[in-house]
Amino acid sequence: MSKPPHRVLRIVLGFLSLLLAVAGILLIFFSSKPLIIRMFLHPPESEISTLLLAAVKEMGGLALALSVMLFSCLPRPRAQRGDH
Repeated sequence: MSKPPHRVLRIVLGFLSLLLAVAGILLIFFSSKPLIIRMFLHPPESEISTLLLAAVKEMGGLALALSVMLFSCLPRPRAQRGDH
């Protein structure tokens, strides 16, 4: 068998893990009040509370945790043994 049996699964899980890691980092570091106001097309400023900003950062943390879990599920190739 020359090609690994789980190649597609490895690629898909790696891509999702990378995508979730980037999204989590963006949510954590760029969740500020002015940026949220720009993203939601100028909502009333009283609607952007500290609780909303904390919830956005928490969602970023959950995305990072899910990214780590997906990365740990990647199938690893077995070491080649010469005694077959």
